[in-house]
Amino acid sequence: MQQFKEALSTFHALCLGMILLALCILKFGLIPTYAYYFVWQSTFVFLIIALFLSIYFNKSKLFVLLLFPLFFDLALAFPSTLFTKLSVTAFWHITPLITALGYLLLYALQERGLFSSFGAFRTALGLIVLGIGYLGLKYFSPSMQQALDTPILHASLHGLSKASDFILIISLISLLFIFLISLLFEVQSQKAPFWMLLAQMIPFLFLQESNSFLLFSLVTSLIAISALVHDAYRMAYADTLTGIPSRRALEERFLHLGSHYMIAMADIDFFKKFNDKFGHDIGDDVLKLVAKELSHIKNGGKAYRYGGEEFTILFNGKKKEECIMALEEVRERIFRRGFVIRDKNRPEKVPQEIQKANTVKKERLSISIGLATSSKGKTPNEIIKIADDALYKAKESGRNCLICL
Repeated sequence: MQQFKEALSTFHALCLGMILLALCILKFGLIPTYAYYFVWQSTFVFLIIALFLSIYFNKSKLFVLLLFPLFFDLALAFPSTLFTKLSVTAFWHITPLITALGYLLLYALQERGLFSSFGAFRTALGLIVLGIGYLGLKYFSPSMQQALDTPILHASLHGLSKASDFILIISLISLLFIFLISLLFEVQSQKAPFWMLLAQMIPFLFLQESNSFLLFSLVTSLIAISALVHDAYRMAYADTLTGIPSRRALEERFLHLGSHYMIAMADIDFFKKFNDKFGHDIGDDVLKLVAKELSHIKNGGKAYRYGGEEFTILFNGKKKEECIMALEEVRERIFRRGFVIRDKNRPEKVPQEIQKANTVKKERLSISIGLATSSKGKTPNEIIKIADDALYKAKESGRNCLICL
């Protein structure tokens, strides 16, 4: 869990860093005016890359949301092609409103893939919203402007942005809604829309200048790409059940090991009993609990799920005594904790007269560990086999113990 939080905070820091960098570029004029032609080209290239990645990874939500900056960038780049005459006033009124409403509406729909009836519905809905935006840009009128510019907020708040009160309120509602809903998800592709919308709202609400809009559209595409790449890496190198690194991540780590390391193989004792007696759901919960405890192992140990109920703990450059101490500590912690199984028929709210002992029962839970030290001329996979032999001896010795070979 701690590793996941670190990865999550890293993604948020990356998004915030890109937005702050773009603001610094605009504030200090780090990109000369003539160079924005290359920014314009780069924006379209990265938006297309992000769209293709969202198609490849079957992410309908990101795919449709990326259509918004793409369409409005095209409208800004080719005003005479798409419109008889694109009004600047219309652009800074309609574009932020349609973007905020579109994100608010489309993000609320569940992610069920792009290549499905639900994905087709989301895409169709996004195109309808963009179609309304196109009509708004094409037939923008003074009466429409007057309606959107009608003051709503207190006079002291009116100078917060260059946008009208109505557009500012809709934008803030959309940002707040997406941020709160994104907290329910773990994957970054579900969190990226908040940062994507924030990046687009900055030029819409505060800058209202074409070069700034192009630059932040580029940031939007980079945020989407970062989220998709992060999720792809997590899918490939993290165990989906327990959340800790997978066997593939372990094999990748073997390529960068030094000459001195130790490998421990840990196995849950009598794991088959949990599956046979309580069902696979309880078995999965046991795996999650053990993985969580192993992920907090001390002295620089790194836990991986090797397969089934087996876990690998890797110590790189640590002394044997330090490794044994860390492994013994986590083994004892798991044994003391045990595993609490709640009664499936318990009420949602336990009446006061019913004692806790009637609704929960604690099962013994322990792990056996085999530890092996690196040896000159032996590969990490050969050291794993030695650790496996040590694990087998630990099982033969009565389980819930550590054997080092």
